[in-house]
Amino acid sequence: MGTVTRSNKIFNAALFSEYTRQHSFANLLTGDAPKSAKGKSSQKQTDPHAPIVRVSDLSKSAGDAVEIDVIHKLRGTPTMGDRKLEGRGESMTTATMELKINQGRHMVDAGGKMAQKRTQHNLQQSARTLLGDNYYHDLEDQVLLYHMAGARGTLQDADSIMPLADHPEFAELMVNELMAPTYDRVGYGGDATSIDTLDAADLFSLDVVEETRLRLDEMSSMRIPSIKFKDDKMANESPLYVQYVSPRQLHDLTQNATTKDLNMMMANAMNRQKGFSHPLFAGECYMWKGILIKKMPRWVEFAAGTEINVSGNNATATTSKQTAGVKVHRSILLGGQAIANAYGNAGKGGDDKGYFGMTEEEVDHGNGKEISIGWMNGKKKIRFADKDGRVNDHGIFIMDTAVSG
Repeated sequence: MGTVTRSNKIFNAALFSEYTRQHSFANLLTGDAPKSAKGKSSQKQTDPHAPIVRVSDLSKSAGDAVEIDVIHKLRGTPTMGDRKLEGRGESMTTATMELKINQGRHMVDAGGKMAQKRTQHNLQQSARTLLGDNYYHDLEDQVLLYHMAGARGTLQDADSIMPLADHPEFAELMVNELMAPTYDRVGYGGDATSIDTLDAADLFSLDVVEETRLRLDEMSSMRIPSIKFKDDKMANESPLYVQYVSPRQLHDLTQNATTKDLNMMMANAMNRQKGFSHPLFAGECYMWKGILIKKMPRWVEFAAGTEINVSGNNATATTSKQTAGVKVHRSILLGGQAIANAYGNAGKGGDDKGYFGMTEEEVDHGNGKEISIGWMNGKKKIRFADKDGRVNDHGIFIMDTAVSG
């Protein structure tokens, strides 16, 4: 029995290791290998300068919460000359964010003996591949996208795993609540100043990227940190952000930009990755003033007439609803520490199963086999209050635009 348990541990650990090496949307945005968190021997986290911070804690199980802290920057005036220093010390302040984790599972019936005879494919191996490599990657990417966007949207295609927000199990599937972008972390295309003032002319364009860059530079509190990947020697000299856009937004950008500007943006992207090979720069991409523009394989869309949650211009980011007058696509700019992706122990009764596992069970008196995967996970947009108590998203900036067509 001990040998079987040990084999299962190794197999499940290998599954998780293989998953983290796949070039999924989630893994492209996650930093270097995990390191032990300070003071917490059971908890590990990936590089905190990447957009997604993966926190893995085997001491946590279903229903538990994982905490993430931020220490505010010092901003007090210094003491000069012979002025007395006593009584002029600045208090060190922190803010804490909590995210929940929960168990998730999915199962497939790999078929009986007669079903296997009717095909040349190994149905059991195909089931394992579909569950581990395809299903979970797609599910995780979709959940991450909606947490980043702060909304589910109305787009539902044939490949969607996550249902729309009105589904009775939607909140349970997301584990942590969706949070609308904070007021200081959202902008709009064209001359619009809100969701309900967007019109058909307010498309994604180079002007929108310029506006995004300006908003980043002019942030007065808790500026969005840039992305810093391992071996990026230009990380400090040329701060990097990535802005994900829908295919239609990218189409609108390329249709309205000059050939000269497009060529310059492509050259900028190529030059930025010299001496720094990262798959984030693979495929079609453009760069303008430190912002890498990439097309999303899936995006958040709001149909005309959709009521959308928006945050008010206040310290606590209270929300209200606005109605989109046109079809709206949401672009997502990511800096460092945008999303927390926490894993706990997927074992039962304290069994050290790991963060991710697969099981097989014979059914129908040994005629068939069911294969399932299980995980213990929760994702949440990182959001903190600054020293003055104003809450803001930490590593995300949203640009909502109309789209052509």
